[in-house]
Amino acid sequence: MKVEIEESKLQTAYANACDGVKDFMESLFGKKVFEAAKPTLDDYKTIRTYEDACKALGEPIFEDPNNLPNHIIALMKLETISRALWGRNFQPKPDGEGSKVYWYPWFALWTKKEVEDMNPEQRGALLSAGADYGASAGFGCLDAGLRSSHASAYLGFRLCQETEEKAKYFGQQFIELWAEYLKFNFTVGNRLK
Repeated sequence: MKVEIEESKLQTAYANACDGVKDFMESLFGKKVFEAAKPTLDDYKTIRTYEDACKALGEPIFEDPNNLPNHIIALMKLETISRALWGRNFQPKPDGEGSKVYWYPWFALWTKKEVEDMNPEQRGALLSAGADYGASAGFGCLDAGLRSSHASAYLGFRLCQETEEKAKYFGQQFIELWAEYLKFNFTVGNRLK
């Protein structure tokens, strides 16, 4: 009998296994198969959990002695993960001139079918909602309104990434933490494996 296992699934199982199981898996498949599975700041895709982010950064795992609200704990974990995803050599800095683009995970709160079933007026309101409030990204929170132009920045810089690919990974891989942080009453779809 031949059993085939995708390498990514094998590495995920290894990353979540206890030490004894890791030893067994290494003896069965060889250590080299799992070297890429160890969290590192050199490859953001090795950061699959909050614990991986802490391990890669060399930081302790947060334990809440004060019973903070769950959305605050989720935000703290997302900030740690974001720093780990930035990697070893990336130093994000605010850009007052606006020439640097950062990416933020963006979530659809409607299914494709729900959007298709909307009447044109509802869909138009949905698609223009962001335009009414300015560009949603940035460092801190800036707003200038009631003038001849309007500029805004609403999202936390600490949760932005330097590439669209990383922001998408950040949103999909850690969707449960994002859901807890944003506190929406929605179901979570599939995440990257």
